[in-house]
Amino acid sequence: MNKKEEKKPKEKPKKEKKSQKERPKSKQKHKKVQVWKLYEVKDGKVIRKNEPCPRCGAGTFLAVTKNRKYCGRCGWGQIGKADKKS
Repeated sequence: MNKKEEKKPKEKPKKEKKSQKERPKSKQKHKKVQVWKLYEVKDGKVIRKNEPCPRCGAGTFLAVTKNRKYCGRCGWGQIGKADKKS
């Protein structure tokens, strides 16, 4: 085969980029905190469901995931011993 006869792979035509107005927007960037899920009322007393932050005090709750606890206010974190309470 000659060099002229060699087959080249077909190149795909490049897609045109959409303008910013045409691009889909994200549906939710930040969720609002659902406060009613953090407290419970038993016998007329308010009970906190989540654990408070050891640095910030009783007013700030820790976010609990599968394997860690994290404070969004001060950045305190603990890896390993996170137990989800149901």
